[in-house]
Amino acid sequence: MTPICTAVLWSWGWLKNLIVKNGHVAFEIVLTTSACPLKAKIQSDAETAATSVEGVTGVEAKISSETLASKVHQAKKPIVGIKNIIAVSSGKGGVGKTTVSVNLACALQLRGAKVGILDSDIYGPNVPMMMGLHGAVIKEKTEDGKLKPPENHGVKVMSMDFLVKDDQPVVWRGPLLDRVIRQFFNDTGWGELDYLIVDLPPGTGDAQLTMIEAVPLVGAVIVTTPQEVAVLDSKKGLSMFKNAGVPVLGVIENMSYYVCGHCDDKAYLFGQGGGELLASTLGVEFLGEVPMNPDVRKYADEGKPIVVADPESPQAQAFLEIAQKLTADICARGLEELVAVPA
Repeated sequence: MTPICTAVLWSWGWLKNLIVKNGHVAFEIVLTTSACPLKAKIQSDAETAATSVEGVTGVEAKISSETLASKVHQAKKPIVGIKNIIAVSSGKGGVGKTTVSVNLACALQLRGAKVGILDSDIYGPNVPMMMGLHGAVIKEKTEDGKLKPPENHGVKVMSMDFLVKDDQPVVWRGPLLDRVIRQFFNDTGWGELDYLIVDLPPGTGDAQLTMIEAVPLVGAVIVTTPQEVAVLDSKKGLSMFKNAGVPVLGVIENMSYYVCGHCDDKAYLFGQGGGELLASTLGVEFLGEVPMNPDVRKYADEGKPIVVADPESPQAQAFLEIAQKLTADICARGLEELVAVPA
């Protein structure tokens, strides 16, 4: 067993609940993400190391996880209880960004994380409908006097949709927009969250600037479709985050292709490879491609993201794999700081 699995794990506080009794050794290894790609090896190596100790006749090692809180942008005041804030952005509308946001939130929840989603599109909030909460009204407050966010599919949600009537337009200038977004962060009783997904409006406007200035983002995810016009606009959004010092966690290509129900051929309706090329050109990770299917729209209109309604579908599996990549990446970024400290 290598030092990374013994002294380092112990010094990082990953080994807990150690019990030694009559030659039997039991302990728990608490990883920083359930998506850790080495968890099987870590468990095996730990059991081997314990078995090699003289007098040990039996070993029981359990694996669990506890999401690591991001230390990115420590200069910004953290939101109490929220470990990691992820912005989901797109350069233009119509690429399915909100669909990606809600499915990503639900995918993280299905992987065992505590998750919330903030709909920061003040003018056109669609997250509540896709999460089955359209028409919900916030009536309760938490013990500390904050708004209690509605919850569905195990995910807490905050949106302007909960505060205005269906036919009431929001006609605000920048300063008001800035204020309400900050209030959504600070005046919502989020509780303890591993991840808060922020669904941004398309473009590079006031909402994006407020987000960058107001909260410690662990990073941003860029959503695009394969066609050149979407990729071109996505470059602008990606550059905005990079110029502001916000890590870009990767690019997701939505509506990548359609699979024929009769012959299983893939039809690339919007071109092919644009998202992957964008990620490669700008030096960020390509998180994956999500195929088209009418069921994605159908379930969204019914308030059930595809990962909840049909978790075995190719679309749901794509979102679940993307969620795993994201959690592993965020975990690795946090561990880089720990590795720099001698064990």
